[in-house]
Amino acid sequence: MTLNQLYYFRTAAGQLNFLRTAEQLMISQPSLSYSISELEKELGVKLFEKENRKISLTAYGEQFLPYVQRSLALLDEGAAV
Repeated sequence: MTLNQLYYFRTAAGQLNFLRTAEQLMISQPSLSYSISELEKELGVKLFEKENRKISLTAYGEQFLPYVQRSLALLDEGAAV
């Protein structure tokens, strides 16, 4: 699990659209999809349900999101010191 994967997950969870997320992160959509897929493989669960261009968080994704948000906020806070 990398920091980029966590940033990507958090952003995608807020956008609920991989294309807009990729544009916001300034990466390609296939790179974003691959990164999220690798995170899901590592965790052994699906974080998103995908239907055409719409995505939604799975139950596990909803449970995982607050931990990711707190972790990244703590890292951002530490970097600001």
